[in-house]
Amino acid sequence: MVISPANLLFKPLFQRLFILCKHNYSDPPPKMSRKTHLQLFMLMAATLFVSACSSPTLYLTTEGYSEAQQAELRAQLEQLNYTVETTRIQIPEAFPDTTISVNPAFRDIPFLERLEALLQATTGVSVHNMRFGEGNHAYFGKNIGIYIRNPESKQQRFANPFLRSAQCPQQDGLLKIETDGSFQLEYVYYADDEQNLNYLNGLWRWHESTLSLLFSDGTEQHLEHRRSEVATYQGMRPSDIYTPVNEHSEAIVNCNYQVIHMR
Repeated sequence: MVISPANLLFKPLFQRLFILCKHNYSDPPPKMSRKTHLQLFMLMAATLFVSACSSPTLYLTTEGYSEAQQAELRAQLEQLNYTVETTRIQIPEAFPDTTISVNPAFRDIPFLERLEALLQATTGVSVHNMRFGEGNHAYFGKNIGIYIRNPESKQQRFANPFLRSAQCPQQDGLLKIETDGSFQLEYVYYADDEQNLNYLNGLWRWHESTLSLLFSDGTEQHLEHRRSEVATYQGMRPSDIYTPVNEHSEAIVNCNYQVIHMR
């Protein structure tokens, strides 16, 4: 059977594939023109596109985990032979700490059991299986949404959301502590009589009077807390002081940070 380019071109995609599969490859191969090569290439590209669109995907959303922890979790999920995509959306507060969203038509129960077992072993909490469309989050086909929140990042509350650098020559920093477990350090450094603004960010943890900062580049700093009094224009006022423990490559991270309570 000789495959005519015209026959292929004007038939639906899957009929074209059927014709290709029926071809008797013991026959001498027909001589194909450059145009025929182009048409067959387009057919193969379309076939790959259809296959790619049907690949199931796990959409992973995390909160309160470091980049290294997220990468480890993603690697574990990829062992389930699913494509894994990381999202940057915020997890709704009403969602339990470990939640999955599955389409009602999904019928691979053994896979769901393996997924839930993996998530429970990783997070240490039971998995909530969200109803379709619950919280305005819905997934179609074999795609699955996974939402994982670090319970510690949700529960921890830090009394001083803004800390100002102190005893820090040539630099001035403001450390902003967010309730979602993240922080941003905004600082000004002086060079050649000019002010330069820069930012550092990452995740924080409060444990036994120590504020730990895990920066996005993987480095850490730990600030030990103590209470004191400082002289102000209103006289001596109570203050919370945070003193660095480690030596960090960024000078601003090695400064003391404090908040002065004026009332």
